[in-house]
Amino acid sequence: MRLEGHLHLLNAPGHGWPHPVSSPADVARAEQECITWALRKGLIREGEPYFHKFGQTQLAALAACTLPQLPVHRTKWFIYLQAFFFTLDDALDNMIDLRAGAQYLPYSQLQKTFGLFMSMLTGEVPSALSPPASEFPLLESFCEALRDIRELGLETDMPLAWFIASMANYFDAVAWEHGAHTETGYMPTVSTYMHNREQTITYVQSVEAFLAIQRIRLSREHREMHPVKLLLTNTCRHIILVNDVFSLAKELACGELDNVLLLDRGQDREALLRRFKSLLDRLNSLAADITYIALKLRESFPEDRHMLGFVDTLLYNVNGHVAWYAASRRYGHFVRPPALAGIPSLAAAH
Repeated sequence: MRLEGHLHLLNAPGHGWPHPVSSPADVARAEQECITWALRKGLIREGEPYFHKFGQTQLAALAACTLPQLPVHRTKWFIYLQAFFFTLDDALDNMIDLRAGAQYLPYSQLQKTFGLFMSMLTGEVPSALSPPASEFPLLESFCEALRDIRELGLETDMPLAWFIASMANYFDAVAWEHGAHTETGYMPTVSTYMHNREQTITYVQSVEAFLAIQRIRLSREHREMHPVKLLLTNTCRHIILVNDVFSLAKELACGELDNVLLLDRGQDREALLRRFKSLLDRLNSLAADITYIALKLRESFPEDRHMLGFVDTLLYNVNGHVAWYAASRRYGHFVRPPALAGIPSLAAAH
C-alpha cells in the first residue's frame, strides 16, 4: 500500500524555520563525535547491526534542524540526550535491535531500573543494583551516558529542576507503557495512547534542554498561563503525530503497534487509507492553530526576550522535525523522503 498526502508547515512569517547556521562539515563532525561518544559509553558496538541504524538516525542533523539558529557544537547536550532516548527506546521496543525476542520487563522492575537512572541525573549515590535492574540491557552503558548528560546540563549554568522533573515523568510513562506490553492482547485507547506519548516522545524533555542551552528562563507564572500550556501541548501532539506518519511503515514491517493509526483493530486497506487522510487533515489544522497561538503570544509579550525565545523555539521545532524526517534514514527503505516546499533544501543545509 502507498500512503501519500500533503503536510503543511507552520506559516509564521519570519518565525517559521530559518536556514541552519551550521555547515554540512560542522554537522558531519558533530555526528561523528556522537558516534565516538556512544561507542566509548558502550551504547553501540562496531560490527553489530544496530551500529548502522544508530548512525542513520542522524542526531546532529536533528539538533541542526530543531535549533537552526545555534551552531551545532553548542547543542552537544541535546545530541547526547537524544542518543540516550533513541537507544533506550530501541532497547525496549524493537525486537530487531537491542532486545532479544519477547524479553519484556514488567512495570515494577522498570520502575527500579529507572529509579537508578534518575539517581544518575540528580547526582545521588545509588545503592547496589538489585537483580531486576541488573537484567536491563546495556544497564551500565546507560548509566555512564546519563552521568555525562548530567555534566553537560550543569555546564549551561542554568537551573535544571524543570528538566529533572520532566525526566522523572518520562521514565514513569515509559515504565507504564512498556509494562502494558506484557499484557497479552492489551491495546490502549487513543486517549491513553496520547497521554503516554506526550511523555514518551521525549519532546517536553527536549524543550527543557533547548531552553537551558539558549539561557531562556520561563517563569513559573508564565509556564502556568493557559496559552503557554496550550502551545506546548499542541506542539508536542503535532510532533507525536508526525512521528506516527513517518514511522508507520517501519512499525508494520516490524510487527509493532505503537502508532495512533494502528490502535483500531480494523486494519484493512480502506480503513487505514481513511485514517491516514483524516490524520493529515488534523495535523494541518493543528499546524494552523499552533501558528495562531504563537503569534498571539508574541503580540502579548513584545519586549519579553524569554517568552519570545520560548515561542520561537517551539515554532522552529515543529518545522524542524519535519525537515529532519526528510534527512534521517532511521526508517530505512520503508519511508520515502518527502518533497519539502517552503523551506531550504536539507541537502544544502547538511
